[in-house]
Amino acid sequence: MVAEIQSLRRAEAATLRLRSLYESYGYRKYRMGRFEEYGLYAANKSFLLSENVLTFTDLDGRLMALKPDVTLGIAKNTKADRDTCEKVYYIESVYRESKESHTYKEISQMGLECMGGVDDCVIAEVLALAVRSLADFDTDYILKISNMDFVVELIRELSVGTEGREQILALLRRKNRSDLEALCDKLGLSEEEKERVLKVESLYGDFSSVLSEAESLADTAAMKEAVERLGRLYRVLDSMGLSQKLRLDFSMINDIEYYNGIIFQGYLDGLARHVLSGGQYDGMMAKLGKRADAIGFAIYLKELERLPEKEIRYDVDALVLYREDAELVKLCQAVESLRRQGLRVRVEKKIPADLRYCYLYRFDRTLSLEEDRETLSRMGEKEEKPC
Repeated sequence: MVAEIQSLRRAEAATLRLRSLYESYGYRKYRMGRFEEYGLYAANKSFLLSENVLTFTDLDGRLMALKPDVTLGIAKNTKADRDTCEKVYYIESVYRESKESHTYKEISQMGLECMGGVDDCVIAEVLALAVRSLADFDTDYILKISNMDFVVELIRELSVGTEGREQILALLRRKNRSDLEALCDKLGLSEEEKERVLKVESLYGDFSSVLSEAESLADTAAMKEAVERLGRLYRVLDSMGLSQKLRLDFSMINDIEYYNGIIFQGYLDGLARHVLSGGQYDGMMAKLGKRADAIGFAIYLKELERLPEKEIRYDVDALVLYREDAELVKLCQAVESLRRQGLRVRVEKKIPADLRYCYLYRFDRTLSLEEDRETLSRMGEKEEKPC
């Protein structure tokens, strides 16, 4: 299995490993069709990344769509309520407009959704799975977290109308400080209000430090609870050894019609765009008439293909040589003992030409290690270093 996984492309191998991770937390695989009635997406266009949806008329006259989103379909069909949780993961394709080519693209996604009674325990579990998903890609990563309730409550306090609040939120999303300053002046905000808005734009960085700064801004019960929830979640993740790569970013804001509470994005070193995105979307559940809360995330598998493939130093971990008269049962038992250690093992009578192996074993009644290239390589590196 190890050999098979290493021979797959990065995204394919990731789905196998992450599937095992999610199932270990009790999530079941969710399967859905490629098509959905267009009305579901037409009524929730602001939830989608693009308003353009690929549609066609079915044989029965219904207007159908190639699904541009997975979460909406799962939420539409869930039977969960606030007394229980439905926990699912998926590996699906969505069909969206490409901003680069202005054509429709098939995009592979993997993700999970938890719908029902979403409390701090559920949120901490989803955040832990997001961290562990990023860590699985064997490269440096960051998970940015925010609590939208904090920012929405701060903006709600301002003496501006709905349009002004939306403009402020839009500039906060883009981290456009100069235009944000100009807008605050245009809207006639007081110096204190302006200072608070600009402070939100810069609330990014080390989780504990930024949380302390946010705490000093919190002057309503809702803002204080938002800060306290972030603190509780951080302590849980820290106790699990998962806090090192967390960052707090209050300028990260999603559509307030659908999203609320905790939202997050994951980044991998070497990629400009985030590869993981998620959060709470109680607003969407309410809009669909569901008596349940929800949280989840998606991983954009296509982005993983932009990561440089790591060079495989060895074709197999261990090469076992045997003679014609070797006792077959003992030989096979010895080889299986190596495979149970997670090694990729090849069995031959002679060393194949150009085969790259790490360990060379010879079987003569028992296994004996004759060569360890990894140890020899490390010894050579030490000898080359200057005293």
